[in-house]
Formats: sequence, structure tokens, C-alpha cells
Amino acid sequence: MCAEKLNDVPEVEIEDSGTFKYVLIKVYPGEPSGDHEPSKLIVRGGQKFGPYHGDIYDATLANLQKLGLDSECLGGGRIRHEPEKKELNVYGYSQGFGKADHQLTVSLLKKKYSNYAINWSDEGY
Repeated sequence: MCAEKLNDVPEVEIEDSGTFKYVLIKVYPGEPSGDHEPSKLIVRGGQKFGPYHGDIYDATLANLQKLGLDSECLGGGRIRHEPEKKELNVYGYSQGFGKADHQLTVSLLKKKYSNYAINWSDEGY
């Protein structure tokens, strides 16, 4: 039952513009279902979730738990969203969660922002 709820969770929710922190999260059903447990990766970022990586994850976790889902934070970083240029830049790391796999983050962003130039770097904070 909870596995179907994974489909209802949007892969990407970020601010419409600006530079902000983000986290990469693995979401899975709340109850164990064996070795091949279904899961999905999601990206959450921006001030609407809170100013820190931990705030972003906590807000997302609370929403997921209402759906009977659980999660783990795989790391974080920053995103610079420039809609007027149709550009997204992913970089940096989270002091609390470590650096997210920016390549995975970019692959998710490309699904939602297919007409954007999306770049990533391991440089910067």
C-alpha cells in the first residue's frame, strides 16, 4: 500500500529563483518489504522549507511520515536557480549531512527543467 504512495511524491520541489540550500533524499515505504524494497530519490530545497539543510530534511520527513513513508538524507548542497537565464547550478555540501551526489541531483532536475542548462560542481560551499 505505501509503495504506491511513492508515486504521489514529486521528485523535485525547489524555489522558483535564487540561491538556496538543498538536500537529496531517498524515500521508501515505512514498513520493511524484503530485499527489493521500492524507493525513490527526491530533491528538496529553498527557504520555504527552512534556512538550513536540517530544516529542509525535517520538513520533508514530516510530510512523508503523514503518507506512511520513511526516508534518509543522502547529503546536501546548494542550488542557484536563474529562471530568466533558464539555468540551474548545483554545488557545495551540507555541513550536517555531507555532500549529495550532485550528478543524481542533476538527473532529477533535468526531468522537471528539461529546457534548462543544468551544471554541477564539487567546488564551493
